[in-house]
Amino acid sequence: MERFGARWTTMRRAVSLVLVGAMIATATGCAGQLLATGIYLWEGGNMVPADCDALKDHRVVVVCRPPSSQEYRHAGASRSVAVRVSQLLAEHVNGIDVVNPREVDNWLDESDWGDFKELADAVRADLVLHVELDAFELYKGKTLYQGNSDVTVTVYDMEDHGRIVWDRHLGEILYPVNSGIPAQDKPVQQFEREFVEVVSGAIARNFYRHDPHETFAMDALATR
Repeated sequence: MERFGARWTTMRRAVSLVLVGAMIATATGCAGQLLATGIYLWEGGNMVPADCDALKDHRVVVVCRPPSSQEYRHAGASRSVAVRVSQLLAEHVNGIDVVNPREVDNWLDESDWGDFKELADAVRADLVLHVELDAFELYKGKTLYQGNSDVTVTVYDMEDHGRIVWDRHLGEILYPVNSGIPAQDKPVQQFEREFVEVVSGAIARNFYRHDPHETFAMDALATR
């Protein structure tokens, strides 16, 4: 999954350099400006701040609930989303202390899903980041892959009686965005890993500075 994320970033930067190179090759009198644009794109482009910075300097536990109608069918995918979101937050949010997902799994095996206060106490967390997967599908029809998920993210402050500090319905997440890809092109396990990466990135990027255009190469990656 992490290799997929690295390939995504590499492809985005490579495409940016190719485009800039083509512009330099065809333009006259502005090579220096175009080269500077290329360096700007390579270094991350137009970064935007986090939508929510409440996770900084806190111990945070991430939990992801699968669709209620498909709880057992997609239990593995929901765990994978929780793990990947935890990894991305640990990598990018300053001062955060993310609870090890294995601690969460151990608690979920023995406890009530809805009792976040008990969870926070058990893992010594200040905040609970709850991901609700209202849908999670891998297929468009019987022979095409197209990931489709509907996601709501809520952050609870358990030191303030479970007060909601941030709540966002991310809406429909599609992968690939524009069309399906033949199921015969790759194993379903590989496609699920890729879609988990896409969904996890869409969730985690709300909490750290990021490039809003980094997803533009998603469709190209899906066919690889």
